[in-house]
Formats: sequence, C-alpha cells, structure tokens
Amino acid sequence: MTHRPQSPDDIDHPAPGSALSEARLMLETVLNSIPVRVFWKDRDCVYQGCNQLFAQDAGVDGPADLVGKTDHDMGWSEQAELYRADDFAVMESGEGKIGYEEPQTTPTGERIWLRTSKIPLHNHQGEVVGVLGTYEDITISKKAEEDRRQFEASVLHAQKLESLGILAGGIAHDFNNLLVAVLGHADLALEEMASDAGGKSHLQEIRTAAKRARDLTNQMLAYSGKGRFVVRRLDLSHVVEEMSQLLEASIPKKVGLHRKLAGDLPAVEVDVAQIRQVVMNLVTNAAESMEAGGRITLRTDRHEVTEANLADMTGRDYVPAGHYVVLEVVDDGCGMDGDTHARLFEPFFTTKFQGRGLGLAAVLGIVRGHGGTIEVETELDRGSTFRVLLPADQSGEPVLEPTEPKHQASGPLTGTVLVVDDEESVRRVAGSMLEHEGFDVVSAADGVEALSIYRERRHEIRIVLLDMTMPRMDGEETFRELRALDPDVRVILTSGYNEQDATSRFVGAGLAGFIQKPFTLDDLRTRLREALA
Repeated sequence: MTHRPQSPDDIDHPAPGSALSEARLMLETVLNSIPVRVFWKDRDCVYQGCNQLFAQDAGVDGPADLVGKTDHDMGWSEQAELYRADDFAVMESGEGKIGYEEPQTTPTGERIWLRTSKIPLHNHQGEVVGVLGTYEDITISKKAEEDRRQFEASVLHAQKLESLGILAGGIAHDFNNLLVAVLGHADLALEEMASDAGGKSHLQEIRTAAKRARDLTNQMLAYSGKGRFVVRRLDLSHVVEEMSQLLEASIPKKVGLHRKLAGDLPAVEVDVAQIRQVVMNLVTNAAESMEAGGRITLRTDRHEVTEANLADMTGRDYVPAGHYVVLEVVDDGCGMDGDTHARLFEPFFTTKFQGRGLGLAAVLGIVRGHGGTIEVETELDRGSTFRVLLPADQSGEPVLEPTEPKHQASGPLTGTVLVVDDEESVRRVAGSMLEHEGFDVVSAADGVEALSIYRERRHEIRIVLLDMTMPRMDGEETFRELRALDPDVRVILTSGYNEQDATSRFVGAGLAGFIQKPFTLDDLRTRLREALA
C-alpha cells in the first residue's frame, strides 16, 4: 500500500509557544524567505505543500490552497504530463534531476521559463514517498541569452557578407583590368578592319561578350558597395512613378501593381540608374513569389530611426539614427521560411532551378553603397515586405534636374599622354587606343616612375591617365605630388571601382575627369575631349 503523507489539516497542531510551534513557524519563515519556489508532492503527484512564492505563481492566496491539487488543476495544465513524467522518473530512480530548463504557462497565459531541480522524498524507513522540487524563473535571463545569441548570429552573418563583399569587390577590380585589354583590343581591331573583312563578326561577338562580363563585374561591385554611382538629389516617389509602365510590363498580367507614393518627400542623394535596378529587382522578385497571381504594393514614406529602435532593426546593416526615406515593396506571395530568409542576401543564392546572377545580394550592395539598409519581414504562405531605407537629405535644397552634358573639345586630339598603371596589359591597350586617337604616349608602372617622367617631360605632357590602385605610391599620393610639381596638371583618374568611391578623396582637388574600368574606345575618347575642353 502506498504511504501517503498526511496533509497539514490531519496533523495535530502544536500548542502555541511550544518549541515545536516555534520550529514550525521558523520553517515557514525560511521557506517563504528564500528567493526560489519550493514545493513537494506525494507518490501520486498530488501537492502536499509549497512556499508563498510558488503559491503566487500558481495564482492562489497561500500554500494551504494548493494542498490536494495536481498539475492538471493548475494554470500550467498543458505542461502537466511533462511535470508528472519528471516526478515519476525521480521517484522511480531514487535519484535527483538537477538544474534543467522547462517551460511553464502562468495563470494569465504567459509563457515563462524555469530552471528546476527535483529530488526524491524519503520517510523514516528510507522509502520514497514523494518528490521535493525547487525552481527559479529564468525568463529574463533566457531572453537576454537568446537576444545575445541572435545578435552574435547577425553580427557573424554581417561579417560574412562583408567579407564576401570585399572578395567580390577585389575580384571585380582585377577582372576589370583584364576586360580593359579585351574591350580595348577588340575596339581597335574593329576600327582598323574593313567593313567586309573576314572575322569581323567574331570580333563583334568578343566585344559583346566582354560587355556582358563587364555587367557581371558591375553586379559584383554593387554587391561590395562599390558600384558605379553618379549621384543626384532626387524625389524617390518621382523615380518610382516614372518606372510604372516599365514595371507593369515586366511582371505577369495576373499580378497587380499598386502604388501608394507619398508626396513632398525629402530628397535622397542616389544614382538613379542603381535605384531603378533596386526597384526592378525587388518587384520582379515579388512577382516570382506569386505563381497563381496576387498583388504587389509599392509604398514610399519618410521614417525616423531613433537610438531607441536601432536594436529592433532587422536589416542586414545597422544605420545611424536619423531621417530616412522609405521604399516598401509588399507582396502577398508564398513568403519565406527561416532558412531562406537567413540566406536571402547571399551571392548567387536562389530558390529557383538555377542562379541567374547576384540578385538580391547586388540590391543590398547598392543600398549599402548609398548609406542605407534593407529590412525584411516575411512569413511562409503570408507574403513578404522588403523595406529599403535611404538617408534623407535635410538641407532643404531643391531636387536637382538632370545636368546638361559637358562641352567637349572639338577637332583632332594631339599631344602627349602619360599613362600610369601597374598592369602592363592596361598600359599597352590604353597606349594603343590613345595613339589611335592621335596622341603620343609615354607610360609608367607606378607613381614613383610617373613623377620621374613628369619632372623631365612636364612641358610636353598634355594630360595624365592615372590609375587609383598601385603599389609603392597609389593614385591619390601620385596626384598630390603631380599637383605640387604643376598646379595646372590635368589628370583623368581611372579605377575598377565606382567614381564616387574612387574620387571621394579628391573633392576640390581639381581632377580633370574620371573613367571607370573597363572602358571602351568611345568612353576614352569622350573623357579626353571633356577634360581638354
């Protein structure tokens, strides 16, 4: 027969003031003073007592109200079988279960987390007659630990994306140097060949393929945040509105496109071509998530990021507090699961049958290159919201209209050009292109050599074509030394990176122009005429 301890009502109460009474009062004081919950049950998992903290958690007035109840009678009844299984395991094994975590539902329906310990209760004969348990509420510390884990995961993910961006940018920069030679020699060969010459069509195909390769490197630069930007102050709502017909033509007819564009937005300083690519990619991505049709909503608005809500941002990059212009692309498509959401901005990641480029990774790079970020909210089978935040211009100056094209020098191009580049193939093809245009050419493999040549031949050198990234002395230092030798020197900077990134350290320094690699013969001809105008 199972021995069941008597309930407090069945025990003769000691006389007030007796030693036993004082001991009992002291025990109650101790139980109610310790900062953990204490409870004990009999062999049938029926509560026989607890301290005041446990009674509060159970939603009763005091320990006496809990006696005779089971876990099925409590607010945490959904965890009752879990608790009973632990009780029986402890009583049957005779061994305690210490410091394990388990959930609990409070009487108000809130889910909390406990760190629980249970040991078997023995009578004077050494028989197990019940279980004694304690627990503490670790909800706050567990949430803090989960927040810390998520933060560390987001930091690691951001570092991974940043590392991939640096790698992509470096590869694109070096690959652009190779494409200078491919495009340059193809252009020269086509210029020198008769229109009906054999093999001309093959050269044209080479040139077309090289241009497609250039587009791919531009995607890699965009992902790295170093895409080619020609920045203007624009109204984002106007940009989206102007794209409406193109966007509607780019998505299936069964997908509806709706616009909720705010008026009187502050300007954003953006490269309009890059931002159009962002809008197009996000809309196309949304349309592809709705095979059976649906609705895409484009929304613009203004938003203030405060220090208080920075920690709640779900974007790939944290941005400073301040005023932002927001573009939202909302769809009611298939949404994403957690794994897809986590990998969304990885280069070449796709849920389609095959990758078709950098996709959303390039979108992130463009936005990141503009000092913004992207937040994503999604739920499987419930659609997605992509929220692009771009820094708002607070100067109050009017939105800029397209600038007039620069005046170009007319007539033949003559004189001597100093080509400075550490890549021999670039020096050779740039030299050939310049000679084709009528220039004399002298070249240098780095800044040190360029300065030496310029000191000797400064009076005959009409313009300098200067690479940004070189060993021994880079383009920035070389430019400043050239200006020290000759304040009127004309320098066209070249780089595999974007103009904004490459020329940011030359603001107000008097560059004659910039040309991004890989450049064609027409590109070079245009920049030279502009610089010499």
